[in-house]
Amino acid sequence: MAFTSFKPLGFYYGQGRLPELRAFRRVVLQPWAYTPEELQALAPTEPLAYLSLGEDPDPEGPWHVGATNPLWGTRIVDPAHPGWVTRVVECALLYLTKGFKGLFLDTLDQAAATNRGAALRLILELRWAIGPHYLLANRGFALLPHLAELVDGIVFEGFSTTWEGGGRPLPRSLLRANAAWAGLLARFPWQRYSLDYAPQAKLARFASRRALHHGLVPILAQEKHLLLPTDIGG
Repeated sequence: MAFTSFKPLGFYYGQGRLPELRAFRRVVLQPWAYTPEELQALAPTEPLAYLSLGEDPDPEGPWHVGATNPLWGTRIVDPAHPGWVTRVVECALLYLTKGFKGLFLDTLDQAAATNRGAALRLILELRWAIGPHYLLANRGFALLPHLAELVDGIVFEGFSTTWEGGGRPLPRSLLRANAAWAGLLARFPWQRYSLDYAPQAKLARFASRRALHHGLVPILAQEKHLLLPTDIGG
């Protein structure tokens, strides 16, 4: 089967559902959720391991510098801390050994806000460590233009909608600002996706059409925890 018949990208933070996940060319998964045998069974779909660079789910760590994020129960980290850098790189290599084909780098906005230069150096360390494996960034616009030289693609999470209030369009001021960011992202030769939360069909159509209009491949989620596989708009 040619890759052209696949959905380009999916997200799923649950377990199982291998037949559904094989519909994607690449799919972002939680590293703990799949065995090496399951990852191998996904082929030719390429699984990408979720990896947070700016927040830590563990309750304690010498690299913590901020309060707990009340939305997710994570702690803000110092991306320059040697222990954090070592941990992130070791996790990345472990995930590749397990059978993942690349990484999805999350919480880049938080890492950039804490220490922009250190966040870029951390991504560079990852690129050196994993070589040609696929790197997909989530947002991180403050790291431009250098970010575009280090990763293969970018996801614009929350381009048109928010999961707050059960899912709704963003305010017009944010929609205009996000459109400007999309224009900037288009200047770089990387793959560009949107990720919007759209549990209602009308909201999904709005998010999909708007993403396509701004040159983004739309990815649509039914709920914020991504416990159902995402879909693509058209």
